[in-house]
Amino acid sequence: MHLVDAPAADDLVERARAGDADARNRLVARHYGAVWSLARKLVRDDATASDVAQETFARALARLDQYDGRHRFSSWLFKIASNHVRDLHRRRAPDPVERAPVESADAILAKSEDIARVRRALDALPTETRAAMTLHLQEELTVPEIAFVLDLTEDAVRNKIHRGLQKVRDLLSRKP
Repeated sequence: MHLVDAPAADDLVERARAGDADARNRLVARHYGAVWSLARKLVRDDATASDVAQETFARALARLDQYDGRHRFSSWLFKIASNHVRDLHRRRAPDPVERAPVESADAILAKSEDIARVRRALDALPTETRAAMTLHLQEELTVPEIAFVLDLTEDAVRNKIHRGLQKVRDLLSRKP
């Protein structure tokens, strides 16, 4: 899902900065689904994703003066959400990595259980690599936008996406 900020987004931001509660509510309503979806893909838990989305908007609305308009408003929100998820992961003990058993890479997406295998393969990736791949493949952000969201260089983003795809292919090509 690619969230395109309408030209009216800048107007909403300006109105929200001026204290317009309706503009704040409309910004949240317009972007909540995309922020929650990204958070869900990163944390893999509905309740935690809701907490991340809520905290993202609390932080964003409290710091609207820091949004400079150089990037899309949605990219700025994704950056806040991504940073919050990174902070959560730093505070928690790492989860054991589950490797996804598969039959062959060619059969992926042919059946619904293959989708689950792809998800498990993605879950086996380091958080930042999974975030880069999610932002690129599912949210359709460009490499420069992902670099902004994740605080990485564009080369680092390209590297994470490339290595992530290699790792997923490797995991999916293994026999159970």
